[in-house]
Amino acid sequence: MAQQEDAANGNGPERARRLDFAMRALGRTQVSIYYQTEDLVYQWGENVPAGLISGGLAGKTDADLFPWLAADRLTTVKQKVLSSGDPQRFELPINLDGEVRWFDLWIDPERDASGRIIGIFSTAIETTEQRRREVQLKNLLREVSHRSKNLLAIILSLASQTARSAKSIDGFVTAFSGRLQSISRAQDLVTDRDWRGALLSDLIERQVALFRGDRFRQVTVRGENPVLAPNASLYVGLALHELCAHAVRGGHIPTTGATIAVTARRVPDGSTERMLRLEWVEQGMEEETLADMDTLSLAFLEKVVPLAVDGTARIEAIPGGLHYTLDIAGAHIA
Repeated sequence: MAQQEDAANGNGPERARRLDFAMRALGRTQVSIYYQTEDLVYQWGENVPAGLISGGLAGKTDADLFPWLAADRLTTVKQKVLSSGDPQRFELPINLDGEVRWFDLWIDPERDASGRIIGIFSTAIETTEQRRREVQLKNLLREVSHRSKNLLAIILSLASQTARSAKSIDGFVTAFSGRLQSISRAQDLVTDRDWRGALLSDLIERQVALFRGDRFRQVTVRGENPVLAPNASLYVGLALHELCAHAVRGGHIPTTGATIAVTARRVPDGSTERMLRLEWVEQGMEEETLADMDTLSLAFLEKVVPLAVDGTARIEAIPGGLHYTLDIAGAHIA
């Protein structure tokens, strides 16, 4: 009967077993517990975070264990609990060897049978990783906002310039829709790589895929395959789109024999970072001249895109096709 009463009341071996289980469970969490007497001297601590306290805990004060700023705040809050008897909760950053660690703390008073406060319990939950994730999320949202504004500015510019050069509403819709799809596909690639940029081969494939149903022949990609920075990806994608659109909509691709080779290679630019030279060479096309190219497309290829990638561009008609060269500054290679 006595053993049953002990088990029911949580006494004896049963209580010890439960306490052992509770301590093991505590060790699997980021929760730590501390006890200090009314003079704020530590008596014990359980599940103390690694690296937080060097040496023993018992017999020490906050001033002995923590940097002065954290210790001063801890002491102030604990003295308030001792004087008022009200529990306190607050967040505390602690700078340890140049690394800031964050803790969510509860300070509770302990009372004796008469109700007098004889000490305090502190419950601390380390929230450092959560804080870091919050900072990363804020930085990401700030980056998304910045890039969204850039993207909207690019789209607005495209719409304005396309409208000025369009000869009809249908012409505007066709040209602007194609350019918008080009930007969208490049942006998808940038997003897929966590905003770090887009792989050149993927960029080429996505832009060419827009014209697969218009007798577009196989495009051969050779040379290096770097990751272009986000902004460069959008503009290089636009250049590729304009080249594809010119070849297809201009009717220069015959039913057979047309080929397009895209080559990427590094070339010296007089600095420590070599620029990337991208070349687009059409062969087997019907004869064309630069006069056949839309004025706005030509402006994008010769001026807008190279300006955006801090490079230069050159375009010329060659027998049976077109030769376009775009130099991209090394700073735009991710």
